[in-house]
Amino acid sequence: MKTGKHLAMLAVCLVVLWASRFGPYTCGRLPAFTGEAGSSWLAIAVNGIFLILLLYLPVYDFMSLLTYKLGWETKFDPLVVYEGEHSVQPVSPKARRVLYVVDVAMVSFFLLPLWTKAAYCG
Repeated sequence: MKTGKHLAMLAVCLVVLWASRFGPYTCGRLPAFTGEAGSSWLAIAVNGIFLILLLYLPVYDFMSLLTYKLGWETKFDPLVVYEGEHSVQPVSPKARRVLYVVDVAMVSFFLLPLWTKAAYCG
């Protein structure tokens, strides 16, 4: 079932990228921090990849919780995140929730407008 959750996570991230064009902002109101390469294919790809990477953990864990709640899996199986490079101690659930909020905030207020401006306003 892990492959299914990975594919569902990727599908949700791609829907977020596609749905960003219907956001409550216009090209004139988006921040002007994209620079000269704002509409290049490289800018679009890099912004989209960063967006997917930051959404990976919260969306995967949401998919895990959803499959558990729907009864498709017998236990909740989130991704394991460790405190540091050489640590064997996983991040606590409280710290994990803070990480979710930081990830979603960075995506919502920085990366999504950046990607939207590069993809649709160039």
